[in-house]
Amino acid sequence: MSGPVVVGLDPDSKRHGVAVYRNGQLEQLLMLSLVELRAWLDANSTERFLFSIEDVLSQNFVYARNSKSSKAAHAKVALSVGRCQQAQEEVMRELDAREVPYHLHKPARGNWANNKDQFERVTGWRSSSNPETRSAAYFGFIASRKFKNNNPVWM
Repeated sequence: MSGPVVVGLDPDSKRHGVAVYRNGQLEQLLMLSLVELRAWLDANSTERFLFSIEDVLSQNFVYARNSKSSKAAHAKVALSVGRCQQAQEEVMRELDAREVPYHLHKPARGNWANNKDQFERVTGWRSSSNPETRSAAYFGFIASRKFKNNNPVWM
C-alpha cells in the first residue's frame, strides 16, 4: 500500500498555491480558489490525501515578518495577512468536513517562494512556477519525505 498523496498548500485570499506529491515526487503545481480546490478534491475523491499547510494563522508570523514603520502600511499588511488567515481557516473547514488529514507548519524563512533555483534543484521541477506554488511545494516536500519508502511517520 502506498502512502497518501501529499498536497502542499500556501493559503492566499484569492487562489492558493498547491503542490501535489505522489510517492515523494512533485507531480503538479496549481493555483486554486477554494471553489476550484473543492472541485479538484471531488475529481480525485478516490485518492487518500494528506495536506501540508503553511500556518499563516500563527500570530507571531504576522507581525514579526510583516512589520512596517508607518501605521497605514502596517494596517494594509495586516488586512492582507488577515485575508490569508481567513482563507486558511476556510480550507481547514473544508478538509475537516471531508475528514482529510492535514498538518500545519510554521512559516519558514528558507522556503522556496523566492528561491526558484533551490526549488528546481531539490525537486527537479522544470515547468512554470511562481512564489505561491514554490512555497506550497516546500511544505509538501516536508510532508512527502515523511512517507518516502512507505515509511509513514505521521497518522
